[in-house]
Amino acid sequence: MTQKAYVFIENMYPLVLARRAVMAKEKGYHTVLISPALSEQEKKAIHDFETQKNNNVAIWDQYFTTDDFDLDTLRGFLAQFEEETPAAAFMTSIGMFHRGELVGSNVALLCEERGLPSPNSDAVFRCNNKFLMRDALRDQGVPTVDFGLATDEVTAVEHANRIGYPVILKPLNGAASHMIVKCTSDEDLVNKFRDAMVRLPNSTNLQAYKSAHSYPTRDGVVIDFDPLRSMLIEQYIPGREASVELLITEDQIFPLLVHDKVTMSEKERCFYEHLLVVPPQRFTDEEVQEMKDYAVAVAKAVGLKNTFSHVELRYGENGMGPQLLEINPRIGGMYVQDSIKAMVGIDSMSTCVELGEGTFQAEAEYKSSEEIHAMFTIYPPHSGLLEQVDGLEELEKLPGMLMSKQTMPNGVVIHAEDEECFAVMCFLKAESYEKVYEIYDQALEIVKFTVNPNITSKEEAANV
Repeated sequence: MTQKAYVFIENMYPLVLARRAVMAKEKGYHTVLISPALSEQEKKAIHDFETQKNNNVAIWDQYFTTDDFDLDTLRGFLAQFEEETPAAAFMTSIGMFHRGELVGSNVALLCEERGLPSPNSDAVFRCNNKFLMRDALRDQGVPTVDFGLATDEVTAVEHANRIGYPVILKPLNGAASHMIVKCTSDEDLVNKFRDAMVRLPNSTNLQAYKSAHSYPTRDGVVIDFDPLRSMLIEQYIPGREASVELLITEDQIFPLLVHDKVTMSEKERCFYEHLLVVPPQRFTDEEVQEMKDYAVAVAKAVGLKNTFSHVELRYGENGMGPQLLEINPRIGGMYVQDSIKAMVGIDSMSTCVELGEGTFQAEAEYKSSEEIHAMFTIYPPHSGLLEQVDGLEELEKLPGMLMSKQTMPNGVVIHAEDEECFAVMCFLKAESYEKVYEIYDQALEIVKFTVNPNITSKEEAANV
């Protein structure tokens, strides 16, 4: 029998795919990775995993390095092995914009060219462009706040005056709540739009923002998008925030969990989520069901298939009800995959592998545990060079703590005022919500950051 290939393509976080590649290999697949050249730190992490936990077996049978993720380049790599080992499945992790290409959408197109299970290339594109995302909702009659594409200060003010203040300005394809700003007047809006145009070229997501692209709205109007010179503008949604995790097969959508974001803060240039609990604490059963139904409607409107999906929303005040913030064609961050495992019993990694190869068998329904779990992030206090994090050992020993980790290594430059810096994350189980808050407060007292504010760029850090 001809061995088939499971192909992993990722431009940002290839290591996230390592354990899934191991699972694919255990199923008998020839594993292939296509990514930018791995850093020395990433190479060491893979070597350590292979030698210590994988019986000295290589994770990937073939590895192609590239900084180009256009379809012709990817097809060229595939042609080098498909004659002997035809691709049976593809997977990406984040698959964000890179040098003008949306990697996740191109991976989906490769699936579609071969008749393989796909998350839907068009849906992936709309999830990664927030203007097109809202356009899909409007096209399908799913409630969405008013929005517009601000290509300069004039159009920004025009849209804001139509929508009504306050409004939100956000990058078209941003991540980690980067440069999401609330504006309350024309003057405030103009100043923040100008500020964003200066800051975007200096952001950690520059590769994504440099990806100008054109794409049609659902009514066929092709729009040219330049994320470095434009912003999405939309109505501000006052209310409680939550996220819904979806499991989506070829023809079914299962709302698995609702995480209640009980502690949030709106900074000058970023919205931080601190503490999330599940089951939701601040919502009635009817409101939880409303949010689940709404998330399913959003996923249908966009068109996602064969993937997990992380849906961020706010339950708007004054009768607005659930309103979308964003939808992602992937599992949520922080400890969401562990929360799904603890609450619903689903192993997200093996499920992703099975969704990719088309073998996943959904259950009739998925019930969630009533046990209280929580996850939280401890953020560095300001921007600069992250030199040290203290208190991690004591953090691990807090009652109920299931997992905790420092996710940003010492020696990296962080931009704490402009984006969520998930430096330390925790996942815990508690007998009550009150106990969750008690543990969270203790953690905030324990963990201390040393951040040098005088070093704010990679170039400066390299000279330290």
